Amino acid sequence: PPPPRSAEEQPSGRAVAGSRRRRTMASASEPEAAPSASVLEAPPPEKRQTKAEQNEAADAFSDRLNSTPAACSEAEAFRTADDTFKGVSDAAISALCSVSAEALPAGALVVMECWCLLHGEPPSVSKCQELAKDPGDFRLVGMSSMQCLSAEEFATIVERTSGLDVKELEASQTPAKEALVLMLPWLFAASKLHQWAQEARAKPEED
Repeated sequence: PPPPRSAEEQPSGRAVAGSRRRRTMASASEPEAAPSASVLEAPPPEKRQTKAEQNEAADAFSDRLNSTPAACSEAEAFRTADDTFKGVSDAAISALCSVSAEALPAGALVVMECWCLLHGEPPSVSKCQELAKDPGDFRLVGMSSMQCLSAEEFATIVERTSGLDVKELEASQTPAKEALVLMLPWLFAASKLHQWAQEARAKPEED
């Protein structure tokens, strides 16, 4: 082994510290490694639409449908039901907030629960009443709302509303009936038009 260094030959603590500082400074002055191509090329995360944006899209879709001629009776029926419902007053919608579920006819409960599905909410009377606190938002439904439903949700609306009668709601004494008697025809018409559109898309195009 080499002979041990004398005290003069051994580096002083100051020299060692200086050497460390120089190495540290050199490392700090080196440019950072560029990100890999995979990072640069990674697509940005998909931006989720806010509820307001979804509602605006639904309303815009309804406006386009209402201004476009159609060759099917389902589209005409939907235009009529949509125009009528969109004209319902804020007070009529707000009346839904104050009614007791026990005082409502069975058909009204179904309508209110189905309306929650259009807004992407779990179906319940209490949730519908919560939605009705904002009448403007409550009205913002359209055919795009139907298109956003899952197959199971759409089947639920069709099945649960199929046996309902608007006359039952009209005969009820609930203060919320003004809105309910317009909501049910809207559900009928939107469901039929959605079914028609699905069947039309499924048919092979004619030459």
